[in-house]
Order: sequence, then C-alpha cells, then structure tokens
Amino acid sequence: MGPIPKPFRLIALLLAVALGGCSLSKPTLPVVLYLAVTVEDDRQITSETAQSFRARFTKVIQQFRSLHPEVLVQTALYSEKQLTEQLRRRDKTGLGPDLIFSSGEQANALLAAGLVDPMPENATSRSNTMAVLSRRLRNRRGQLSGQPLLVFPQLACFDQRRLETTPSTLHELLGVGAAGQPVGLALNFRQLVWTAGALGASPGLIAAAEGKEPSPAEQQGILNWLTWLQQANNQLRIGFYPDQASLREGLMKGDLAWVSCSSAELQRLRDVMGPHLGVAALPNGPQHQASPLNRMRVLSLGRNSSPRQRAMALALTEFSITPLLQRNLTLASLSLLPVNPHVNVPVQSSQVLAALVEARRQGASGEPLLAHLHGDDPRVSQLDAVLVPLVFGVISPEAATEQVMDVLRRAQ
Repeated sequence: MGPIPKPFRLIALLLAVALGGCSLSKPTLPVVLYLAVTVEDDRQITSETAQSFRARFTKVIQQFRSLHPEVLVQTALYSEKQLTEQLRRRDKTGLGPDLIFSSGEQANALLAAGLVDPMPENATSRSNTMAVLSRRLRNRRGQLSGQPLLVFPQLACFDQRRLETTPSTLHELLGVGAAGQPVGLALNFRQLVWTAGALGASPGLIAAAEGKEPSPAEQQGILNWLTWLQQANNQLRIGFYPDQASLREGLMKGDLAWVSCSSAELQRLRDVMGPHLGVAALPNGPQHQASPLNRMRVLSLGRNSSPRQRAMALALTEFSITPLLQRNLTLASLSLLPVNPHVNVPVQSSQVLAALVEARRQGASGEPLLAHLHGDDPRVSQLDAVLVPLVFGVISPEAATEQVMDVLRRAQ
C-alpha cells in the first residue's frame, strides 16, 4: 500500500512482529494484508488512536492466525475526509489497500465511486449479520459495499457528581440547564440528528433526501425541530459546540455536566472520569423517540489485491463476524454492539450494555436517512451551514426549513 504514515510505522512493525512470522512447519509464503482504517476527525489520528485500534484487533488477528499463520497485517490510519483522494491516488499505482475499515456511509460512497469491490455474500455471512444492517450497505443493484463488523451507538454521557440521574426527555434536558448544570450539544447536522427524531422531523428529512417533496405534516415536523434548536440556544446553560471532540473535552474537564457522545469514546472517557462517568440512552421527545447516529464500522474490499490477498481478506472478514468473536469484542470493550444476531447481549448485567441496546433500538427510525448521507457527502457541510445561522438567530426556523429541504433534495 506504500509507506505507512510516520507515526504508525513502528506500530505496524510491532503488529507484524507480535503476530509472528510463518510457521516453520509450513513452507507457505507469507501473505501481507494492508488495512486502511478511517477516523472521523483529523485530530483523532494520534498514536493513542493507533494503539487503541491495535489493541482491539490484535486479538482478532491472533485468533485468525491460528488458522492462517502465514497472514500478516499492516495498518494505516486516514481521515474520512482524505480517504477518497488517497484511494484514487494509490489505485492508480496499484498500491491500494486490501481491506478498508470505515463507516457504513463511507463504504457506500466508495462503492458508488468504484473505489472498492462489492462484498460477496454466502449463507454463513448472511446468517451472521443482522439483515437491517446489510440493507444500509446495499445499493440499487443489490451489491454490498462492505461487511458490517461493529456498531457504535450514539448515547448520552454525563458527570454523576453533578447529575444523579440523566434526563429521559427533551423537556427534562432543558430542565437540567435551567437548574444550572451546563449541557453541551454539537452544532453539526450529523451529531444533532438525534433531536430531529425526537421532535418528529425524521420522516420529512428522509422524504427530502429521497428527492421527494415532504408533506405539509412532514414539513411541520422539520419546522418544529429547527424551532426547538433555536430556542434551546436561548437557554443560559445550553451550549452549542463545534464538534463532538469539543463535547468530550468539556465533559472530561468538568466544564459540562451532560453531552451527547459516541460509544466509541467511552474508553477514553472512562480513563479520565473513572466511576464518575454516567451513560444512558438519549432523551426522547414528547411524542417521538430520539434517532441517534448509530454508526456501523464495516470492512470493504480494496481493488488491488492479488488472488491470495483477496482470499485471505475474505477469510478474515468472515472470521470476524463469528458469534464467539463478536461476543468477546462486545464484552471486552463495553463500548460497542455486535452485528451478529446470534449474540445475546447481557443487558441485565450492565447498565452500559442496556443503554447501548436501547440506543440501537432508538436509531432504527433514522437509519434510512443515514443511508443517504455518507461521511463526505457535500450536503452534510451544506446542512451545517444552515444550522449555524439558525441556532444563533440569524435566520428564522421557517427560512431554515426551506433551506434544509432544498439541500437534501439535491441529487448526488
């Protein structure tokens, strides 16, 4: 795949050493798989991120190598925003990755752009994958952009030194702020879309993203949502922050009492906050459930693999969704959910697991919208450009409603 970014060369080397070389009893030549891993925020591409990823996947690959000792894996991390261009550049030279570990939305975009090969299906992979997740990755031709591997639900994270219980409704959330406890929300569309579901805006947003004209009732739902966002900013202790990283830092520093968060951040939050970290499902609205951003992480197939590399990439992909491995990943991290429907998540033994499962259930209503808005879709930044002036009162909720529908209806 070419040179690995400098901060990760040593890590890739250590990974190869840790996973061992070829078995002396087998003359089989080693097979090196190159794995491209995406992160949502440039600031997250750090040695800490690489170490966390390595720790999570080393066990998976070690177990896989008990069956295929000739396989070695090298990794490199990329920003989601840079991945498409990086793949185009590497594919031109035949040095693209064998596997790409990315969000489901980005995998869809890569398949549409011809930068990954469709993921083949068989009876085993279908049995070991929740059908609702596969549907999010299937294009109109029936092709899969990748194999679902993990689910990271969007949650509420709070400081238990400041809040004894977490709000279960949006009304209670505003009450937390009114009582003097600072609440943080991220001022970007993808991180705020959970409030759209809670306020009945999801059907209209989905209709517009499908190129349709939302009905008057659906348009009213969008208006209600945008009105709530503008009014929330008028609350003294409700603050809007530029991104999810700012919310995480604010909670860890004690500047915020409650934030929306991704379960992918839980380990970092635990390391800093310890037992003071509280985790719960996001609050619902008066008549509708929240629609959290439950992100899938999927494995997609690069286009430059040799026949042996492709065979091993498919074998590793199928191995990664076996029930035992999926259960072990879930219980070891307490920050993700399995994609395998045969894995029973013990929600009664863990409040965090119960919150994750509830978040997954809530998020089902928003999944059709996510299928239309992948990570580097230009409409996402255009929607952000509508929400900022709305929240700060520069434009009215009525004007913002028209702009949001117009942006979503644009063909991509």
